[in-house]
Amino acid sequence: MAYDFKRFRPIAVLFVALAAGCATAVPERLMPDADGIVRSFLAPATRLPLSESAADAAEIAQIATATTRVELDERRSTERVRLDQLAYFFRSPEGRAYLLAAEPKALVRASPAASCPVQVSAQGVEASSEVEVIADALRFCHDDLARMGEDDCSCEVLAHGPILRAPLASFEYAIDLPARIFQDGQLDPVRYLAREALEPDGARHLRVEANGTEAVEITWPEGDSSLTVSAQFADGTIATGTRQPVGFDRGRLVQSFTLTRTDGVRVRVILAP
Repeated sequence: MAYDFKRFRPIAVLFVALAAGCATAVPERLMPDADGIVRSFLAPATRLPLSESAADAAEIAQIATATTRVELDERRSTERVRLDQLAYFFRSPEGRAYLLAAEPKALVRASPAASCPVQVSAQGVEASSEVEVIADALRFCHDDLARMGEDDCSCEVLAHGPILRAPLASFEYAIDLPARIFQDGQLDPVRYLAREALEPDGARHLRVEANGTEAVEITWPEGDSSLTVSAQFADGTIATGTRQPVGFDRGRLVQSFTLTRTDGVRVRVILAP
């Protein structure tokens, strides 16, 4: 059984592919550099089918692993992609976690991403196979969608190991997203940007600012399913509230936040493409 990983850590990665029961070396271009980071990926031309329910997870995982990496590398239709073309893997906390984690591993995102706010990174234990981890990641995705009541969403394998299964646009990452602030129903005309960070203490911090001046910082525990948040405004006022995930935009989770300040002012912060 695979498990979700929530932290990124510097692990030396050694990629091998299993073919006909024997360990086969992966093409040299896919081997990690001395620091353990793979800087070249394979992007096969053929897309995997979307997973419509947990029932088809094992079948899609089998399809994903039916062709060895050596065979994929030898196909003319397979694109070789450099790490510096994949902003998601070096700019986002989740991307760095995937990049640095040991295999077997898989990255799955709900589809359509703009309206389905679920993403799963799964890493297997030592005895796990790649097919098991892919299937588990898909099941985790469907479990999360069911818990959120998202009935119209599918799950898509973005990557497993150094193999990319989604269009390169899926690996973009927007450091800043536009944000709007409403106070007691009135739109603040200032144009804000929101930047998210995962701190070493395991907390998510969303900093909303304009022209380098922070307006509010919103914080919530990583992996917290209660969707409750706390916030502090530039004037020092504290607030509590909730968040509502919406979907993904260029690798970023789009959310709205409903806050009540200690002075009674109600504030909404909306991230928008």
